[in-house]
Amino acid sequence: MRVVINQKLVDRNRKMAHFMFFISLAGMGIGFFYTWTADPNSQTSQLSCLILPMLLMLTLASVRLANLWVREPRPVNVLNEALKGLGKKYTLFHHLLPAPHVLVGPEGVFSLTIVWQERAYRVKGKKWFGDEGLLRKLNGYMRQDLIGNPFTEATFHARETQRLIDKLAPGAGIEVQPLIVLINPKAFFLADQPLRPVLYADVNKKPSVRGFLREQTTAHPTLTQDHLDQLDRSYGLMTRQELAELAGGDFEDDSDTETDLIAAETGVAGVAESGDSTAVGTVFVLQSGQLYYIGATQGEIEAAVETVKAEAQRDVELIHSFETKNPEGVKDVLHRRF
Repeated sequence: MRVVINQKLVDRNRKMAHFMFFISLAGMGIGFFYTWTADPNSQTSQLSCLILPMLLMLTLASVRLANLWVREPRPVNVLNEALKGLGKKYTLFHHLLPAPHVLVGPEGVFSLTIVWQERAYRVKGKKWFGDEGLLRKLNGYMRQDLIGNPFTEATFHARETQRLIDKLAPGAGIEVQPLIVLINPKAFFLADQPLRPVLYADVNKKPSVRGFLREQTTAHPTLTQDHLDQLDRSYGLMTRQELAELAGGDFEDDSDTETDLIAAETGVAGVAESGDSTAVGTVFVLQSGQLYYIGATQGEIEAAVETVKAEAQRDVELIHSFETKNPEGVKDVLHRRF
């Protein structure tokens, strides 16, 4: 499976969440200090009474950002692990397309709407239950972890992605299918004819997103390789065709992926099939200005990127990544060629 992530956006929002949180806490601390120590009739005391509510709203906004971009488990890592080993015909986009997470595969195009909360929920029709009660709502508002209605969010994600697909492949009959995915291992739900499919990211729970994909017996219209290449170019990404040409091979819709083409000449292992996800690693390409870095990891790609960034002491951007059974071997081949 090919994974494409807008690492620059992820890093920016993580930094923004940390910055807003500490600024709001520091501001509230200073504001409370002046409120208790200053003359109640002074202009400073009156000004602090106006500023404190604004700082409270800033704190709530920072908590919301932290829940989305900092809180563990991170959606990118969970989805990568949940869908790992699906096969070479799948592409998973993170924070690049109109929906935060989009999966393109033989079964069609799916927008994946994340539920990160760790509670138990009941889903009936188009409604979600689990946040009832005044105290629960108040506590949830302060923690910014009320679930709302994921179906509304999923419909929005699918609609926005559909607009892009219609421009990219007009007349192809491709319909974006919205899925709800619970990523927290403690989360639980009971469903009674839900409006949209509600799934677990955990492959050991049922229904899981991987199991849902494998149970699809009817193929839906989906993006072709030409469409994906066009999409890559529109976002300034390296296409599979370009990577294959750099490796000295040719790429066709139904042929091997870029990693398989390298394997044919060097003997390194190719992309894992759907049933083999234990030995899969990731090869990634980073860019910093005019410089490029090719790396490999058996762990989380975000951690590998952060390590490179810390060592380089400069901003880097993830521009391409793909899975392979032998990431170190593929990385060495790419280093020798480029």
